[in-house]
Amino acid sequence: MKQKAAWKTGAAAAALAVLLTGCTAGSPDTSHTDRETIKKPDKTITVINNPVAEPSKVAVGNIATVDNARGMNFLDDNQIIYSKPNTEISPQTVEGEQVYPNNLYLYNLTDKNGQLLVEDGQNLGFTALSPDGKHLFYKMTEEATGFGRLYDMETKQSVKLDTEDPIDLNDGQWLDNSHVLVSTLFGKILVADLTGKTTTIVEPGGILLGTAAGDGGIYYIKGGTKRELYFLADTAGAQPVKIAEGVEWVIPSPDRKQLAIVKESGDSGVRTLTVVDPQGRSLLQIAQGAQIFGTSWSPDGTKLAFNLTSEGSGDNGIIVADALTGENTQVLVEQAADTLAWSPSGKKLLTSTYQNDHFVTSVITFQ
Repeated sequence: MKQKAAWKTGAAAAALAVLLTGCTAGSPDTSHTDRETIKKPDKTITVINNPVAEPSKVAVGNIATVDNARGMNFLDDNQIIYSKPNTEISPQTVEGEQVYPNNLYLYNLTDKNGQLLVEDGQNLGFTALSPDGKHLFYKMTEEATGFGRLYDMETKQSVKLDTEDPIDLNDGQWLDNSHVLVSTLFGKILVADLTGKTTTIVEPGGILLGTAAGDGGIYYIKGGTKRELYFLADTAGAQPVKIAEGVEWVIPSPDRKQLAIVKESGDSGVRTLTVVDPQGRSLLQIAQGAQIFGTSWSPDGTKLAFNLTSEGSGDNGIIVADALTGENTQVLVEQAADTLAWSPSGKKLLTSTYQNDHFVTSVITFQ
């Protein structure tokens, strides 16, 4: 594994300083319940710091749908970013058929009007909005991979990342308002600034299944049969520490004090969604099923939304769980196609499903 002697050098300095502080510029208030695990010879004690007054059950107020749209993110509580075929430009020839490229659009939930956001002759999608809402990280997609782009919401200009390495479609996280953390399919973990310039901070090598910013460092999952989760501290000379095996997804909470991880249990094919501490010690099991993906923390860190495919007669579709008690509420029966997205207020949840050969976006509003 190739590793920089000190992360806090060169173009990535500002972004990596954010990793040390464990907070993101423009992030929401995360003064929610934290757990601390204390190990004793005969028992494990979980201490709840700053407990919330009382866990509350999620209740759906209404569900709005947008047909022929693949929802990506909320721009604000009233506007969503989505992709759909752009029929105003020339189609592409794909396997002998004329196909319009998917471009990015804005949709207003009040007046129900959509408008073109980013136009391109190639397929675009898999977006992530900066905390201040001023820049959009997206990918120009080619089959199951993508190439990173950064879009300025004010100037309407895009720049491409200066790496030619393909990026996994689901990878990419804003560290602050100016830097994005990504991993490539060639085993590199990069930080990109707003000009598109990338800096390699570590090269674990092999196949990487995902990266995420943690409290004082980064998490990454190495592919292969073991699917090992590692943490690499943001200190000179630090070595990666293995946290767990069998991990398919790692999703830090907004304050980066807890992780939601999805693991596969041996050869059984059963997945579990568990809240763990930064060292991987289990705090609370949320769900179990044949498939669990698309997991997303609410902005205040009190809830987890995820897509569940149960074994047998259990609940399927979109589930929202209380991150303190683990209580699950089914909010949509359809299966999600992508990672779920919360509105800035935490009062709405965005999901896209694939129905009858096209995508449908649902915006779930909670009471």
